[in-house]
Amino acid sequence: MPSPEHIRLTTLGARWMKRQGFDVVGTEIIAAGSREQPDVIGFRSLCSALIEVKISRGDFLADALKPERQTAGSGLGVYRFYLCPLGLIAVDELPPRWGLLYAVGHTIREVVRPQGNIWPGPNTAVGSWAEFTHTPDADKERAVLFSIARRLTNGQPVSMTQP
Repeated sequence: MPSPEHIRLTTLGARWMKRQGFDVVGTEIIAAGSREQPDVIGFRSLCSALIEVKISRGDFLADALKPERQTAGSGLGVYRFYLCPLGLIAVDELPPRWGLLYAVGHTIREVVRPQGNIWPGPNTAVGSWAEFTHTPDADKERAVLFSIARRLTNGQPVSMTQP
């Protein structure tokens, strides 16, 4: 079970994702066919975004060892971000193409991210966006979307913060 601080940051991340125009957002989604359990994942018509919440240095360092972080095209999210308490992760520690968000009180400070609110698909180079794109595993993303759709159809929550 995630800690209260992890839940708080996950909730902040989901709200941030919604404000970025991602209409389909889920938290802590478990899906058949995907080993990865995203803290926050969001989908727009052309792309997806992943937020990994980290509340300790050990958790951040362990994240780099996940198979999804070591093999291109095996993870979730065209765009990927870490969300952590202020200063837990330094900009120079970020893996290539990752963004960084700091939780400061009840808000999110955008430290590293593409400029604007375009959110183009993975094969579209617009401004600084190409520097942040990943090639996600389409089958795993489909499994996550199916899990979200199934939960909605069955009246189940797609977020751990929902009743």
